[in-house]
Amino acid sequence: MLFVFTGLGYMIWSATVAALSVLDDTVVKLQSGTDSLQELSNIVGSKMSTTDPYNDAVFYLIVCFWIFAVIDAYIIGKEKESRDEETSPL
Repeated sequence: MLFVFTGLGYMIWSATVAALSVLDDTVVKLQSGTDSLQELSNIVGSKMSTTDPYNDAVFYLIVCFWIFAVIDAYIIGKEKESRDEETSPL
């Protein structure tokens, strides 16, 4: 869980930094007197294409840890179920 929460925290932090960067650039353009929505759209499009390269790796690691946790819980549940059947008085 520590790795998953750390990874999620990193992804949220990275997305927040990217969003604030886009917002800063947009505000600067608006203050300089830009009225064109196309220019503002280009700012957002250019920033979104240059996202953090580690986000994909962190996302896939989180998915792998989640799959491992599901499989582990299934195995532990099956072992507990078989032990309960062996010790059952009925």
